[in-house]
Amino acid sequence: MSAELLSGLIGATIASSAAIVLIGLLRKPLRMAVGARAAYWLWLLVPALVLASLLPGPAHTLIESSTSLPGQVRSALSAVAVAAAPRDSTLPAAGLAIWIAGACAMWMVLAKRQRSFTRSLGALTPDPEGFHRGAVPAPMLLGAWRPRIVVPLDFESRYSREERELVLAHERAHLSRRDFAANALASGWLCLSWFNPLAYWASGWLRTDQELACDARVLAALGTARHRYAKALLKAQLATESAWRMPVGCHWQSNHSLKERIVMLKRPLPGTSRQWVGIASILGLAAASGYAAWAGQPAAEYNGPKILVDMRVKVIDSKTNEVFAVATRYLVHSGELPSDMKVPPLQFACTPFLGDELARSPAWDAMKARGLPLPPTGYILLDCTIRRDGEVIATPAVMAMDGKPAKIETSDREGLHRYTIELSATTAEDRIAAANKAAAKR
Repeated sequence: MSAELLSGLIGATIASSAAIVLIGLLRKPLRMAVGARAAYWLWLLVPALVLASLLPGPAHTLIESSTSLPGQVRSALSAVAVAAAPRDSTLPAAGLAIWIAGACAMWMVLAKRQRSFTRSLGALTPDPEGFHRGAVPAPMLLGAWRPRIVVPLDFESRYSREERELVLAHERAHLSRRDFAANALASGWLCLSWFNPLAYWASGWLRTDQELACDARVLAALGTARHRYAKALLKAQLATESAWRMPVGCHWQSNHSLKERIVMLKRPLPGTSRQWVGIASILGLAAASGYAAWAGQPAAEYNGPKILVDMRVKVIDSKTNEVFAVATRYLVHSGELPSDMKVPPLQFACTPFLGDELARSPAWDAMKARGLPLPPTGYILLDCTIRRDGEVIATPAVMAMDGKPAKIETSDREGLHRYTIELSATTAEDRIAAANKAAAKR
């Protein structure tokens, strides 16, 4: 178990690091091209790639196939990974323990920093206008579960009326965009990725991009107020040297982003159509990157026994009596779905099950409901699916003795095609070794 958890952590770290590097390269050019609000969507790359890295990877099975059609023959071949040797479980367990200890320590540091900052504000007094007053250095959005806009006690004397409107509009933009939730998730991810220096850089970039996105939103809503907005920004900046101590929340901070924010105030806002094009492009990039991360994973490791399946499918057209055949061989584990044997517009796949493995499988209840029996010792249940143009046209199943041939005959509902499936399945190690050796030669 510790090895699987550590492997998942390593995969998620690699995926998140790749996403952060990609964001670091694209965030500024995209901000200039489509605006800060659209560019902020780039941060979806992190959860997209991490989720893709944690999902089960695509099946990697040994397939030797040939398709005979009138006048043509097609073939395909792919390789299979050889079973891994037993691994020492001491190092994964030690690595997992170190990671957990570091994550807990990081969480305690951030929690202590947040609590210390909150206590330093003293009692917060509600204001009739919907915000709170406290001993804060500058206006901010405080809290993750019950966020509140908090302004300094001398809010009116420090800012002019126009500046107060802009400041409150900025903090309300954080509230409506739920940036406090994004910061809470980012802090949680920082605890899990305490060992990754890229995670710390990403935390700062995320805050900067939030501020820029809120700046753009306020200016788009209020129109020509850039000079007053810049003055309010500078006043808040000079007073927020200590606000870095708040891990969760949104405040007018960041010495490093002040220049970027002022520069962005000088640029014209992009049109709505350009922003939507930017968002659509970013969503497409996130989807494509996530798919690439998922498809690039190695085959998932199974602990169950391997099963070598030989299958020959013959299809007869009832009207023309045309015949074509498919021969395929693949190596999978009990209960593992092989890569579909595709012969456009047909797809064939048979999943083998051993009795002991099937009894422990979550798929057993559904198979019992279909009336399929539990295979006894020495037998293998093969649950097959035939699709035409993506639609399931038949789901035959057969119980075969290990290493002995079996046969299935069926047809589609309209009776237009007849299917004959001849197959055998075996767990014999010598036959599996021979199949691996033959695949390696090819």
